[in-house]
Amino acid sequence: MHATSALAWEATARDGVSDLIAANLAARSSAGRFSGLGAALLTQFRGDVSNVSQSAHLSPAAPALHGQGDDRMSLSITTKSGVEVQLALDSRDDGLAVRMSTSGELSDAERNALAGLAGAFQDAIDGMAEEPPSVRLAGLTQFDPAVLASVDLRAAIKLDTDPESTQALDFHADGAQRKVSLSGPSGTASVSVDTGNLSGLGSPEQQARALASHLKQFDHAASRGRADAGLMTMFKDAFSGLNANVGSTAPRAGTPAGGKWELAAADHAALSGLADFSAQVSQASTSINPMRPSEQDSFAYELSQSTSIGGRSQGERSIAQQQKSELNASFHTPGTPGGQLKLDYTQQSQNYNFHQIKDAASSDVNLAYSDGRLVKATLNQSASQSARVMSYVMGNLVSDTVTPVRQAFQRDLLSALAPYLTGDPRRSEQEKQSQRKQSMDSQGEQVLLKAYPDPADGIWSLDKASAASV
Repeated sequence: MHATSALAWEATARDGVSDLIAANLAARSSAGRFSGLGAALLTQFRGDVSNVSQSAHLSPAAPALHGQGDDRMSLSITTKSGVEVQLALDSRDDGLAVRMSTSGELSDAERNALAGLAGAFQDAIDGMAEEPPSVRLAGLTQFDPAVLASVDLRAAIKLDTDPESTQALDFHADGAQRKVSLSGPSGTASVSVDTGNLSGLGSPEQQARALASHLKQFDHAASRGRADAGLMTMFKDAFSGLNANVGSTAPRAGTPAGGKWELAAADHAALSGLADFSAQVSQASTSINPMRPSEQDSFAYELSQSTSIGGRSQGERSIAQQQKSELNASFHTPGTPGGQLKLDYTQQSQNYNFHQIKDAASSDVNLAYSDGRLVKATLNQSASQSARVMSYVMGNLVSDTVTPVRQAFQRDLLSALAPYLTGDPRRSEQEKQSQRKQSMDSQGEQVLLKAYPDPADGIWSLDKASAASV
């Protein structure tokens, strides 16, 4: 461990943060350098500390470190009263620096809210500093919106790669949206969640069911398109984190949360339960065959949900929700199962298959009311998959096969939603409530986007065209 007396300090005053810096400088990893530092800074708001600037260098002649670290973490928070709070952590081989500043006086409520994010900030730091990095943002979405207006996190971690590369993260959350973008050597990803209009938001159980369904389909798409595992893990973490705790501070049931009209139980039963979102992940393309550089190994997946609520009155309202996804991927595999893929400029190496995957899916729900009665409720879903395989032997194209599959499902939901409207008159109110819950669970599963439906499910019509070989 470095001797404390041998370090060159920015400020001579010593405190708990300084002691932590001295201890962490012995670590060689980003995780060790930043261990506990973010939480230590925010926790100081429980006292009367508002501004901190400290750094330690292994050499007195070392250049300034604030804002110049190889590894950087920054947190910006704006309170409802307009006070801006800035925190920054910088690490380099020869030193470690922290800085915290506030633009004005903070109330006790603001100090408590800031200190309350200490664990969440440290969790986000620890995730990004891991090897490989991970995305942990759920805690930072749980700030008190009555006290804090927005939270921003930026991170940049130098990776041990050749050539050198950086994994970056940019996160923002306020009362209207949550969004995050990721970029690194494996690719890019982004997720945005609309938290300004939560009128279509379902129960926590319904949200969890929809989230689990999406994550399962992410895995299916990643497997089908041969996605980079680390990139997909970060994408899934980001999607889960931004969809966590949505609505936990929203108005109580019965009050439209940013929507035009209040929705009934039947309406919620026909919706996914998630807030509207858009998400994309794109793998860095590579060209591994020098004989055919145009054959790129790539993976791009995107999905979204949008909900609109209209009509001239509560009794004449209309609701529409669209979910959709799209996958485009391409990759090489050996020409024979179990073979080795080693493509170079020799003809003998050119025995392989080149795959191109194009998938798309959609799920559309439309509801309409007239004179307060549900008069239209439809669900239309479709899913298509296309797999093209070009096979080469000694560099010669020997087959080019395309296998398309399209499945579709259409349903009138009026009868399915009937338990919400009346219930069986022969049943007690408790039995009706149980009937409604069973109906909701069944309906909730049905309306979720299905990019890869089970062909054995009889409700889907299957159109599998004959494989075309060129």
